[in-house]
Amino acid sequence: MIGGFELYYPVIMSFVWIIGAIFFNYCERTFTKLRSKKQDNGPSVEVFMSCYNEEAVLERSIDSLEQITYQNYRVVLIDDKSSDNTLQIMQKLAQKYPNIEIKAQKKNMGKAAALNRALSESKADYILCVDADTIFKKDSLSYLVAVLSADQRIAAVTGRPIVKNVSTLIGKLQFLEYILNIDMIKRSQSFFLGHIMTVSGVLTLFRRSALEDVGGWSTEAMTEDIDVTWRLYDKDYYCTYQPRALCQIYVPETVRGFVKQRVRWGRGGLEVLRNHFKMIPNLSWGQRFLALDMCFSYAWVFLVSFAIFKIFFEFIFIKNLRINLGILVAYYGATLLFYGFSKLFNWKNTYIKYKNYWLYLPFFFYAYWLNNIVVVFSAFYHLFDSVKFAAWGASDRGKVK
Repeated sequence: MIGGFELYYPVIMSFVWIIGAIFFNYCERTFTKLRSKKQDNGPSVEVFMSCYNEEAVLERSIDSLEQITYQNYRVVLIDDKSSDNTLQIMQKLAQKYPNIEIKAQKKNMGKAAALNRALSESKADYILCVDADTIFKKDSLSYLVAVLSADQRIAAVTGRPIVKNVSTLIGKLQFLEYILNIDMIKRSQSFFLGHIMTVSGVLTLFRRSALEDVGGWSTEAMTEDIDVTWRLYDKDYYCTYQPRALCQIYVPETVRGFVKQRVRWGRGGLEVLRNHFKMIPNLSWGQRFLALDMCFSYAWVFLVSFAIFKIFFEFIFIKNLRINLGILVAYYGATLLFYGFSKLFNWKNTYIKYKNYWLYLPFFFYAYWLNNIVVVFSAFYHLFDSVKFAAWGASDRGKVK
């Protein structure tokens, strides 16, 4: 029989995230109006886009970037020794747009090393770190700049990516994950803790002085965005979330590509916990709760995996199958609440197309937590692996149209 913690932890956390997201919206509109406004001009911004074999998506991303409403920015494209036509496309774009600068790495050293090279030569006030597949909403940077300008304690603010390629079931489920779980969790963490687990490498605006204070991005981290978030916290900075800063992204549409991506994310989170575990008593309250949440999540994964194995064993050898149908209904009910509040938060937002994705909700909740189980076991398997630099391979962008 599955114990109480294994049964109720996902439901309880779902309600915590929903309540936190509700209060985040209320407080943002009532008490932090400066952070919810757009700012179309002001501090200088350099947009860092590190690329490796991005010929399929690069041009469309830059074309959308050059249409944003913020005015005081320039673009730095870093080619990390691509083996396709990425560098040639960069050169073509630099002729089309005069605010583009190209930096070509002589050797493939990974995303963090490429970003650090650009950072070492930057004089801008803020650094916008983006991926090569990002399609920008015109006012996304304006919203991000307003947040950093409103509070000097904030070192980074991350935007909200929306999945663009939804032609497959796995693409649709990731669309739901981004608009439900990822969005709700970040809103809730921002309200309750003043911290978020991680900024997103897809769309994050950094204060350059803060990045320099922590030595830039770590070349040894599997996920440079999670790592730099926590090193900023170690220096008493804040990182926050701006859901109005929207963009579209391409996600993996194969099981192999999806699992590979999520295992890398899982390893990044586990690296952070490993590096900070002994420091928990000395961490800020926000960091402590984030670390404890990770510990509880890992404990849930191991306990529920043991319980599932036990149920399977009893069914095979004892011919006894005990499943709590009531809790399964509660899981689905929590997912319906997520979907309902997500639509409520975004009912005026025409950028997010919900279509008929509610039909996939019965699969979504169970797929989300099953994914967590697979990712955690894979991440623990690689817990003590180490690398000199985290180089990247070809990205799985799904079907790019």
